[in-house]
Amino acid sequence: MSELTPVAWIIIALGGLLSGFIDSIAGGGGLISLPILLAVGIPPHFAIGTNKVQSVFGSGTAAWRYFRQGLIPWKRIWPGVVMSLIASVLGAWTVRRIDAGALEKGLPFVLLALLFYVALKKDLGDTESRVRMPSGLFYPAAGSLFGFYDGFLGPGTGSFWTVSQVSLAGMNLKQATAATKPSNFASNLGALVFFLIAGQTVVMVGLVMAAGQVMGAWMGSHLVIKHRPRFIRPFFITVVAATVIKLTWNQYGPYLFG
Repeated sequence: MSELTPVAWIIIALGGLLSGFIDSIAGGGGLISLPILLAVGIPPHFAIGTNKVQSVFGSGTAAWRYFRQGLIPWKRIWPGVVMSLIASVLGAWTVRRIDAGALEKGLPFVLLALLFYVALKKDLGDTESRVRMPSGLFYPAAGSLFGFYDGFLGPGTGSFWTVSQVSLAGMNLKQATAATKPSNFASNLGALVFFLIAGQTVVMVGLVMAAGQVMGAWMGSHLVIKHRPRFIRPFFITVVAATVIKLTWNQYGPYLFG
């Protein structure tokens, strides 16, 4: 990797700020941060690990803000947090040993189904609803599944957490957005530890982007705290739609236009 220019360092910091802002509201910050790391010349296998450096700071800041406001139901979610941490390490270990191509090709369709589900249920998450899966079953299962996925691949993890907590755990969108962040932090941390041990991070770049992440996450979480759940919906739909478009382009663009 060649030495980065001053302009590249500014782009990295500003990219972290925008990523942290979006991620703290609706998830999907990696949609911004990872392409920026690649664009400034970070090799792909280092960009994934470096992205986890800044993600830890962003998700941690948002989680702390929501915790201070009493929005995180720790007694309900702690099994999901623990399992996210453990499963993410396993996911990061697995992705170094098998080809993730099949999952990458199918992911846009899974997220597209999620997008239609949220878009068509116009009142989804406006208020609390009936709990459809007991917390003692939901959080260990979701933490294992989403934590492994975050370490293995990652895009859309926050979206999966948010929608599943609204649909199965009975939360409104504000509650689900806040409750997602500790598990996000845990899975980011677990994957980061693995990538650090494997030597797959550019730490200084990650820390500069993390500075922007912290500022963005602070601003985004402030908006979530101050507004009603309905405020989150358009952000969420936009982020998931953008994720679907980007992943579809990455996987199928060369076939369609190459």
